[in-house]
Amino acid sequence: MRSRAWGLVAAFAVLTAGAVLLWGYQTDDTWIHLRFARNLAERGEFAFNPGEPSYGSTAPLWIFSLVFLMKLGLAPLAAVRLLGLLSGATLLLAADRLLSRLSLPAAWRPALLVLVAADAWFLRWTMSGMETPLAGALLLVLLGPAVASGPTAWVAWGAAWGLGTLVRPELAVLAPTALPWLLWLQRRRHPGRSATASLARAAAGWLLVAGPWFAYARFAFGRIVPGTAAAKSYAPNLDPASLASHLARSLEQIGVVQGALWLGLLFVGLRFLAARRRGEAGGEGPTFGPRALALAGIALTWTVVLVGGYAVKQVWTISRYLSPLHAPLLLAGAALAAAMVRRMPAHAGAARRVLAATAALALLGNGALLVVKVRPYATTFTRGIAECFTGTGLWLRDNTPPNAVVAALDIGAVGYASERRIMDLAGLVSPGVRSLGRDMGFEAMVASGRWLELEVPDYLFDRTPGPPRWAGRTVDGVEFVLLETCGIASVGLREADPWTYALYRLVDRRD
Repeated sequence: MRSRAWGLVAAFAVLTAGAVLLWGYQTDDTWIHLRFARNLAERGEFAFNPGEPSYGSTAPLWIFSLVFLMKLGLAPLAAVRLLGLLSGATLLLAADRLLSRLSLPAAWRPALLVLVAADAWFLRWTMSGMETPLAGALLLVLLGPAVASGPTAWVAWGAAWGLGTLVRPELAVLAPTALPWLLWLQRRRHPGRSATASLARAAAGWLLVAGPWFAYARFAFGRIVPGTAAAKSYAPNLDPASLASHLARSLEQIGVVQGALWLGLLFVGLRFLAARRRGEAGGEGPTFGPRALALAGIALTWTVVLVGGYAVKQVWTISRYLSPLHAPLLLAGAALAAAMVRRMPAHAGAARRVLAATAALALLGNGALLVVKVRPYATTFTRGIAECFTGTGLWLRDNTPPNAVVAALDIGAVGYASERRIMDLAGLVSPGVRSLGRDMGFEAMVASGRWLELEVPDYLFDRTPGPPRWAGRTVDGVEFVLLETCGIASVGLREADPWTYALYRLVDRRD
């Protein structure tokens, strides 16, 4: 118990240090959440643009939680930061509970919990105001039956699945892929329990939580799939080159923070196989118990489904989409490593030393990534949002009529600060733009000016890697008058090139 308590203290100390380093970090998507929350709190409608209900957020539960905190009197940014920290803390507590039930050496548990907390992507997104840590916490809750000794509370499990669905739509698909493993475990532990009845209870729990939202979404938006999901993915593509490129990008995102740990697990696995061939490892019975197999099976299944699904749908992945997988993968790897170490006592010392070294390397690597890359980027980008996006939005609020329409690619901070109707050129909250963009590609649609066929807005807030691209141009009788420019050093951690943002007034010269 003492080592468990110290593990929690150390993990929360790491979370606190990460919060200090990244305090104030925000993304443009943070402001999308906040605009949805403000409209829901003030107008009672789930909408980005007032009066235009839209399924433009993939995280309705996050929006509802923000509204609750704002109704308690918290300022919007305070609410989103508190919610992120609470979600991160919940993830650590869920990880600690799982670790306490795994068959691991006592010294491993606090070290593993610190590794969960020190994950650079976990710390980054916990402080960003995004829903990522809550999604990760719910995945760990869904893993619970894999390591529990008693019967599964299937209705509660289904309810957790429903909550996950309302945080990230991918969890609606990921969660049920764990069911074959969980039902296999149930058949081993409780042979008399009906798999059909268990599935029915899980489905009932899911419907109880997610069903009302989907009924509302169908009624209010005419769809049950978020517009964001449709705007950020394309038709399935099985071209080997495309698949390889997308898979490599996703695996690199995970490998940056867990690669050293994979090397440690690989060493233990190879050492175990070699010892087993020499008769120095193995013993009677299976090497891996049901818990370790189920845990590893679920974690790997989730990884294959999520990473593979993103690749097939040509989703440009960022670490936020994959971060919820990290803790399940870490715990699964630890369970497998512990089982192999126990079965080769003659080589256990060497295996433990290598695992300790790779764990230390992972801690150092994540710390370096956080301090050298993430923090400078977070500071620069947050300043850019305040000066460029929010600054432009405030100018629009103070210098344009309330009914002005602003077209933009980055809609969050500009939309929140301007309080103007936004024509979303990324298609997240503008269905017509989304349909046109999916037909011809969003970049081509924006560059061609075809979006003007849908509506001629009063202003355009555009981004480009070079100089302003619309200055002095007239497209289909619409003149672009450049008003001001601003810049952001990079729009992504992996994108070092600066971007130019330009505000234009659009003048319709057509008769």
